[in-house]
Formats: sequence, C-alpha cells, structure tokens
Amino acid sequence: MKTILFTRPCYDLPTTYLFYYAGLLIKESEEKMFSVLDLKKPRLTKENFEKMIEKNNPAIVFFNAHGTKTAIYGDKIGDEEEILVEENVNHELLNSRLVYARACWSATSLGNKACLNNGCFIGYNLPFSFWIDERWSAKPLNDNTAKLFLEPSNLIVSSLLKGNTAEEAVTRSNEMSKKNILRLLKEKEEPGAIASMSLLWSNMQCLQILGDKAMRIEN
Repeated sequence: MKTILFTRPCYDLPTTYLFYYAGLLIKESEEKMFSVLDLKKPRLTKENFEKMIEKNNPAIVFFNAHGTKTAIYGDKIGDEEEILVEENVNHELLNSRLVYARACWSATSLGNKACLNNGCFIGYNLPFSFWIDERWSAKPLNDNTAKLFLEPSNLIVSSLLKGNTAEEAVTRSNEMSKKNILRLLKEKEEPGAIASMSLLWSNMQCLQILGDKAMRIEN
C-alpha cells in the first residue's frame, strides 16, 4: 500500500482554508487505498514530521503551509511558526520523493535541493494566492470565490493519486484554472472578476515542476 503524507496547519485564514481543502484529498486518498498520514495539531511538529518520513517512507508528501524560499512551515508552537523542512538542514528527507508544496516561494531554492536523486518537487516560485469571501470564512468549502483557486490546486494531488505524471497533473490543474478564467471573463463586470482572473493567471505562471517531470505513483 502506497503512503501519502499531509501536513495541515490551521492557525490563520489561509491555513484554515488549505486545511479543509486538503481534507477533501484525504478522503479521496483513502478511497484509492492509500495509507494516509495526516499531520495536524497537536502532532504537526518537526520531530513528528521527520519520524514519519523515516519510518513510513511516503510516496507523496503534500505540504499545506506558509513558506519561504528556503523553508516550509508547520504549525504554531506557542506563538512561533515552526519550520518543518529547511534547505541545508533537513531537505534531504524529500529527496527521491514526489512532493507538492502548496506554499509560497517553495520552488525558488528549497525545491531544487528537495528534488535531488530522481525526485520531483511541484511548488511555487512566487506566492500562491487566493481570494476568499469572508462571509463564508467559517465554512471554507462553501466559499465559491476560494473554489476558483483551490480546486485547481487540489486537482494536482487528485491527478497524482490516479497515477498521472507530475507534468500531467500540473497540466490538468492549469487547464482548470484557464476554464475558471474564461468563466470569469464572461462575468468581468462582476465585482472582483478581473482581480480573480489576474490572480489565477499569476498562480499558473509561478507553478513549477522541478526534477523528474515524468515521475508518477504506480497504484
């Protein structure tokens, strides 16, 4: 049985939305008979992350987090965000794996180190951004504004679970984003439509595949 590791912090609006959208993929992973490791509070710590990687050898690692050019964060420990993986500290934990980091800047520098030894790192070399409708902030999955951005990004993991290559998964995600842009184009007089189109396009442009683009998970 293949294993997929999720990291799901939940301490501000962006991570709360990612937490719930990643939850949809947990259900899908289980339906496809993947063994799921769901790292969330209070177990989402650097120590537990490292132990799970070493013990379970996950085929896919899916980060939902804030990030920088050299690090991806986990949850808050006290008042401080804890770094889960950092370039030149423990990035080798991701080597040889298929990784998708839904985290800002992660494909700038860290991603290049993480995809060594025939691995693949999917991430963003600029901020991954999305708009929300604050009226639905308590129920993120009902927020149709956020869906425009988060459903295409979820599709990357859905495609990988079906055995598609990293390149195919990203292509499918971009195709969905383009469809959303075309739909918004028809509604361009609606408040926020132009801004949403611009942000969708930006997310597509900064989405990167580093390493082995043909990497896939064989079911």
